[in-house]
Amino acid sequence: MKTIAFYTFGCKTNQYETQLMIESIVNQYKVVDKSTKADIYVINSCAVTKSASDQSRHVLRKLQRQNPNSHIVYTGCDSYLISENDYFDTSNVHIVGNKYKYDILSAIKCSIDTSLSTKTYNIDKIVSFWNKSRPFVKIQEGCNNFCSYCVVAHLRGIQRCKDSSLVIKEIENFASQGFGEIVLTGTNIGSYENLKELLKKIDSLKYNFRIRLSSIEPMYVDEELIDIIAQGKFAKHLHIPLQFASDRILKLARRNYTTYDFERIVNYASKKGIFVGTDIIVGFEETDEDFLATYKFIENNDIVFAHIFTYSHRPFTKEVSNYVNNNTLKERSNKLKELINIKFRQKMQQFVNKNTQIVVQQKRTFVQNNEYNFAIASQYFKVLTKIEKKGLIEGKITNFDGVYAYFER
Repeated sequence: MKTIAFYTFGCKTNQYETQLMIESIVNQYKVVDKSTKADIYVINSCAVTKSASDQSRHVLRKLQRQNPNSHIVYTGCDSYLISENDYFDTSNVHIVGNKYKYDILSAIKCSIDTSLSTKTYNIDKIVSFWNKSRPFVKIQEGCNNFCSYCVVAHLRGIQRCKDSSLVIKEIENFASQGFGEIVLTGTNIGSYENLKELLKKIDSLKYNFRIRLSSIEPMYVDEELIDIIAQGKFAKHLHIPLQFASDRILKLARRNYTTYDFERIVNYASKKGIFVGTDIIVGFEETDEDFLATYKFIENNDIVFAHIFTYSHRPFTKEVSNYVNNNTLKERSNKLKELINIKFRQKMQQFVNKNTQIVVQQKRTFVQNNEYNFAIASQYFKVLTKIEKKGLIEGKITNFDGVYAYFER
């Protein structure tokens, strides 16, 4: 039996789609670790930033040099952006769009296909198995927002939803296997048709598990959605991308909300006991005043986590008129990271002796000569515990050492 190995870059949606590919070929090929020599390599690429594209292309060239006789399938978002100058022009490389993740066997018969149809494929397949502690369930695909700095909408096609009956079936399958947490993912999950009704259906399932929403855009979050999350079998955490806390830049970026709208969401979620994380982009049309506005906004609102990105221009997107030099980008990013670390530590000190639910992950670490298992709390912070039980575990946070929270029943 021929062997096949997978490289996955980027988002949770890509991780889900790699699992789809694995399940579709498991009877025809032997799946091996990517560090092992294989007959076929599949690179599930990312293009959300220039760095993501560069990493994916670097692996492609490396595999071509080291495995000249292997077939290499390059799919994912960067397949639409890569040019012949970015890899060695050989007959064993297959550049194919996202549709081929649902039919990976066909990709090996096709040298190149990044046509429009590969961005608008049907998403009615589901996965059955997951080899990590938290399975993902993809509920939708595509985005119609076309934010002026973002390439993703140009690469993932128009937004479309997986039928709710398939979503429920997938969740029930994972819950019946004993998974304590299941993550809903997609390109733009807030655009899912009747998302609140879907969440209510999930909440009515009888299994003991929780659902975590992956990143959801602010324009889809309101008090009703927050109430559903706060009251039901959902992780008490929302990741809501702010991107910029300058109304001037939000308008330039074609983001359909204001800083006031975002602040209301954060305040209400905090009042309901939900931890809020966000994304911040540094450097997009940003003046000193704009950066200061973002810094002050984070400082003054109950935002606990943040992914800080430095802006890089992407194909199909707006060229900026105000470039920020690399030293300034680095300085501003570091300031925001330091601020978020301070806010997180303050929040966690307040959370000691409070109750939460955890899901133990398959990792271990030593702290001061004591062995612990890693876990993730409902509110999304990392936990160390002696408990090894599978599924949801109720208990409380007994200590926070500045890095880790400690959990006991």
